[in-house]
Amino acid sequence: MDLLLRHPEATVVTTAKAAQMMEQFFGTKPAQLMAVKEGDTLATGAHTLVFTMAPMVHWPEVMMTYDSTAKVLFSADAFGTFGALSGNLFADQMDFEHEWLSDARRYYINIVGKYGLQVQNVLKKAATLDIQMICPLHGPVWRENLGWFIGKHDVWSRYEPEDKGVVIIYGSIYGHTEAAALRLGTLLSERGVRGIKAYDASHTHASKLVAECFRASHVVLASSTYNNGLFTPIEGLLADLKAHAWQKRTVALVENGSWAPQGAKLMRAELEQMKDIAIVGEPVSLKSAATPAQEQQLAALADQIVSTLGE
Repeated sequence: MDLLLRHPEATVVTTAKAAQMMEQFFGTKPAQLMAVKEGDTLATGAHTLVFTMAPMVHWPEVMMTYDSTAKVLFSADAFGTFGALSGNLFADQMDFEHEWLSDARRYYINIVGKYGLQVQNVLKKAATLDIQMICPLHGPVWRENLGWFIGKHDVWSRYEPEDKGVVIIYGSIYGHTEAAALRLGTLLSERGVRGIKAYDASHTHASKLVAECFRASHVVLASSTYNNGLFTPIEGLLADLKAHAWQKRTVALVENGSWAPQGAKLMRAELEQMKDIAIVGEPVSLKSAATPAQEQQLAALADQIVSTLGE
């Protein structure tokens, strides 16, 4: 709107929904407005722009613009990434897979993760275009290995696990739930599982936990009982996962409660509201701290997790 204050003669090319939102945010809409829709084109001289709708990726008014002359897709929020550029503009100028992919995943899952169907529709549209460069609103520009990055979004938007592996997330009050969760991680490692990740839900940002649950095929949730309910960081995580349509995963449960353990029952109730979530093994139920008998139960749970991981 600052630009329009300086140049009121400018014409804003946008969607009807975006024009409505401008008025909602700023109390007015541009005097010169060109509303475009799916498939409309605009010739600017040397370039021809083609407009492609991408509703709910991640707002309802989203529109992508394809420059058919330069073969560039201006993808709005799609193919974006958290993080600030440090000088390099292009993804091929940085170690994207090792330094940026986790933030790209976290960006997609937490911003667009609920709208997998809409993303699949956009990917089908993109497959019909000769795209040589992707310019998102957030993160680096893509001019090489476009298929690799688009493929990641295909996996994410189909809710398929990106990696076959185990993520352990625990909510511990006095440290005993944490100890049991980490012991389970050791038992899994002894059985040959590699790349195990463990996170304290009280000290890890929820957006990272959600992204990690989307990345891995198997998730262990361990929760203390708190006021006869779930410990709030785990309760919040399950609410986030449900809100982002998390599905197609295998989950193991560990609970703890000094006099009335409730975690497994309550976690299961939340998971049953999600799609294609398989509970593996019997939940391990601690009373205050793990006993030698619980060591055997943790070992049995590790065996059952490994049996569902396959090779």
